[in-house]
Amino acid sequence: MDAIELNAIAHDGTVTVILPELYRKAWNDKLVRVLLIKEDDPQPPQKGSLLAHLRQIKISGPTDFSENIDAYLNGEKDA
Repeated sequence: MDAIELNAIAHDGTVTVILPELYRKAWNDKLVRVLLIKEDDPQPPQKGSLLAHLRQIKISGPTDFSENIDAYLNGEKDA
């Protein structure tokens, strides 16, 4: 089954779909099946600064990781 996903608007018993030019020739005059799936309301963006989010990141590593980070990044030491 060939399928493409498009956004549409339902209003007063009709559904309006605008088929992008890219697909018009291939899908023109074809019998299609339409499934209506209600979009969830978009989640509001999370509040907080970038630094607040970065503070939540935890890593585990050797005890001397912060002192020898260059050596670990260059592969001179193995973690």
